[in-house]
Amino acid sequence: MTRAYEETYLNDAMNNLGDMFDYAVNDCGFDAEEFFGYFVVSGVAGAFERGNPKYLAGLSGTELASEVIYRTFRSRPDTPSAENIDKSAEYWAGWILAYYQWYSFRSFSDMQKSGLTINRVLSLYPTLHEADISKFVSVADQIIKKNMDAKTTDSPYH
Repeated sequence: MTRAYEETYLNDAMNNLGDMFDYAVNDCGFDAEEFFGYFVVSGVAGAFERGNPKYLAGLSGTELASEVIYRTFRSRPDTPSAENIDKSAEYWAGWILAYYQWYSFRSFSDMQKSGLTINRVLSLYPTLHEADISKFVSVADQIIKKNMDAKTTDSPYH
């Protein structure tokens, strides 16, 4: 299977998605889970996962958040980015989700529907933010599998 974009864009994509979530939650005051939903329904997530260079590396994380907010509410935030040196849990959640999306070929919408929500990812921060990235991939795969298995057994047709 061919990836939507080359690995050379991955670091920028991960940093931008991390910065987007950090800015939206910590500077603009959005709830992380609600903002993840806005990201998905705004179409920005789809452009990002399809490898549109504008969304991967052309816009900063703050500009990505502004685009999501504009597409959702038809207004742009006027809150400046705090530009913190230390990376927040929200930054890590966006950073790791960008990697997982690229690695797994899953859409952000599919991840969300399969139980890999931003709040679930944030709950993993204390134990996984310093672990090798492959550990997160393994845990994320388990979360999705568990949720998909539960949906199958809950089905009236099963």
